[in-house]
Formats: sequence, C-alpha cells, structure tokens
Amino acid sequence: MNFFRVISIRICVLLVFSTFIQCASSQKMENISSSILINEPYFQEWISEKDSGFTLYFPIDDTSTTVLKHAYFKHKKIILVKEENKSVYIGQYTYPKKTDLIMSSDRKEEFKNAIPAGIERIPFKLKDNECVIVYTKDKQEGVFKIEELSEKKL
Repeated sequence: MNFFRVISIRICVLLVFSTFIQCASSQKMENISSSILINEPYFQEWISEKDSGFTLYFPIDDTSTTVLKHAYFKHKKIILVKEENKSVYIGQYTYPKKTDLIMSSDRKEEFKNAIPAGIERIPFKLKDNECVIVYTKDKQEGVFKIEELSEKKL
C-alpha cells in the first residue's frame, strides 16, 4: 500500500513538471517575417544634464498593418509609441538616478536611505545588442527577434 502511494506521488510530480516544461517552450520566436518590414532599426545612447538613457528607433513600412507594442532590450522592457505623421516607432528608456547613501553609526540616520530598485526580469535571454519585439497583427500577438541592433552615435 505504501509502495503504490509513493509511486503515484512521483507520477503526479512528473506530470506537473512536464506541463511546466511544455509551457515554457511553447513561446515561439520568429525572425523578422516578410509581413513586417523594419527598415534599419537602431538605438542611440544619450546623456543630458539631469539624466541619461537610450532611445530605440524602428522605422516600418508605410503600408504595414502591424502594431509594435514593446521591445525587450538591454534587460529592459520598453514601450514603443508610433510617432505622429511618420512611420517610425520610438521607445525611450531613462536610467535610474544614482542616489547617495547615508552611512552613519546611528541607525536612525540610515533609515533615510531609499530602497534600491529591483532587478527587472524579462522573459528572454538576450545578448548585448539583441532585441525582441512584441507586436500585434490582425488581433494576433507575435514576437520576433532582431539579432543585431545597430547603434548610431549622437
């Protein structure tokens, strides 16, 4: 009786694990398909007096019915917005400001320190200049990857 119980528990655990493994592998990635024509996508790093960051540029074909939603780049999720009267999607990311830490022997003084921002988790493993774009076309969501996103200097 105990033997059958142990075997049934192990079988249930294996079924649950196999379900999770299949769900993780079901997200398919496309390379740029013929239905989406992005003309020379690039990004630019920028620095101002107050902050710094980068901007993504995705020029698309004028006749495209595809809507770009957001991009994953440099371990960040960036929302893409279509520029008015132009056929280009732009996404901007501003790096978080670095704050000074109060280091004191008095614990009450250190309570004034801000909590550091958490690490953002994205659902893809990307190399330095790889970019993944989430899009919708005909009410269907899709994902494609740009292997090498070029950088243009300011």
